[in-house]
Amino acid sequence: MSKKRVLIVDNDKDISLMLQHSLKMLGPEYEIVTVADAVTAISLIEKETFAVVITDYMMPVMTGVDLAMAVRRIAPETQVVLMTAYGTNNLRDTSKFLGLDGYLDKPFPLERVQEVVKRAAAQTRSEEKPLPQEKSRLSQAVYEQLRTLQNSAGVRCVLLITADGRPVQVVGQTAGFEVAGVSALVAANFLAAAELAKLLGNQAIFKSSYHEGENYNIYAHDINKKLLLVLVFDAKQKPGSVWFYTKQAAGALAQLLSQAVPSGTGTAGQNRLG
Repeated sequence: MSKKRVLIVDNDKDISLMLQHSLKMLGPEYEIVTVADAVTAISLIEKETFAVVITDYMMPVMTGVDLAMAVRRIAPETQVVLMTAYGTNNLRDTSKFLGLDGYLDKPFPLERVQEVVKRAAAQTRSEEKPLPQEKSRLSQAVYEQLRTLQNSAGVRCVLLITADGRPVQVVGQTAGFEVAGVSALVAANFLAAAELAKLLGNQAIFKSSYHEGENYNIYAHDINKKLLLVLVFDAKQKPGSVWFYTKQAAGALAQLLSQAVPSGTGTAGQNRLG
């Protein structure tokens, strides 16, 4: 009987142990491995084979979505399940267009975890399953757009966030600031700007925001009323090229994401941006 290896990635030791104990009850064919962060997980996935990776969403350094993107590139045959205590419609939409194989809202019954893992472990990626492959290609295309934007604009980092302030993907250097905090504040600023637009009688929302600081500036641009691009760059850098390349990338990403996230889903994001 071949082993079904499952990797649990969570910086909460108690949750990892609980999940490990629960999944071992599925039978001797399941081998459960736990790690506390995404960086260690990536190092392990590069060396070993896993049928399923279960990752928490909010972790230090890299989010669970960042890890899922890495798994798609390193081991596309591995199933990825995202678990989170921050469940929103936008995050569920994100998990769909990234082609994740399972989604769990905390707190969840252990039976639900067992069910999701058994279903994921039983799946295989093959040519007979075009939809997951299409989603994998889409997620890679999104990542490449963000990487190209960072290089073209010459910025410190690029964040792709939901309209309600959840980081989806991060490219570049984020040492020295909290990604989750920056994401939440940028989203809150867009909410305030939307209200300001209404007060001024604008039929449409403001598409972008710009903040100058002593060391770094932040430029944010709406993609599709559900997702935002956020760029952090040196205060000495002229913003013109940053704005130009960001607008180009926002248009390209809107077209890409329209293939996977139907218009009208993600009401939280729509309320904030429209």
